[in-house]
Amino acid sequence: MDVEVKVEGQLGAITLSALQDVLGNLNRLLKGMGSGAEWSLTGLDEGSALVAVRPVDREDSRVGARLLSVVRDLEQRPEIPELEDETTVRRLADLTNLVGKRGVAGLRLRTDLAADWTHAVSLTPAVRVNALQALHVKARARSTFRGRLDKVNLRSKTPQFSLYNEARGLALRCNTADEAVIDQVKQSVGEFVVAWGDLSRNARNQPVHLRVDRLKVVDMPRREVSVAEWAGSVPQWTGGLSSEEFVRRQRRAQPDEAAE
Repeated sequence: MDVEVKVEGQLGAITLSALQDVLGNLNRLLKGMGSGAEWSLTGLDEGSALVAVRPVDREDSRVGARLLSVVRDLEQRPEIPELEDETTVRRLADLTNLVGKRGVAGLRLRTDLAADWTHAVSLTPAVRVNALQALHVKARARSTFRGRLDKVNLRSKTPQFSLYNEARGLALRCNTADEAVIDQVKQSVGEFVVAWGDLSRNARNQPVHLRVDRLKVVDMPRREVSVAEWAGSVPQWTGGLSSEEFVRRQRRAQPDEAAE
């Protein structure tokens, strides 16, 4: 899915460095929300600062729709959107911060390139204010977090990774300086883990960041199958599987909500 960004402002007033910063911040935001693969340029309107981009990796085809959803959520409330982490919110705040500078009068995004721009989302001051409030730490305490380990960046000054708990709709950015934890992270990408450390929360009590000093791979929680799902005696319900095999597959496919 293409994402189109419209840099609003008077022609001749928008500086080249401003356009460069817009595209650079947008690129970091989209790559961070996706697999990290590149996005390619698919459209460039000579009559205005209008650029369309597309993910090279098909797995990132839904990132554009997610981005628009994140902007709409932050327009309404100072909360980290579901299954997004601190990095996404911070990069969106950085992108929005370019509005009002060096000739950039506004930034608008859309994924339906045939739709009118009135249906696009705008990066308004409210988006930036709510994003920064969502990231503002109000409390810190020793705690744990369970989730799937992904988005590893060991090249940063302090190695970072994210934990995703889909059952609870939470994503949490983590960092660590512990060499033993770093070694575990390298070996545990994609695994369900429990992490211990200093947890930061915002005013809505959402987890914002976890400084990890201990990590352990654990079995992914599985929900108990209800009586209604014991349908082995009716082959058209179970695809011909025995009740035991049907239940095993159901349990593998549907993880339970993990406790923090």
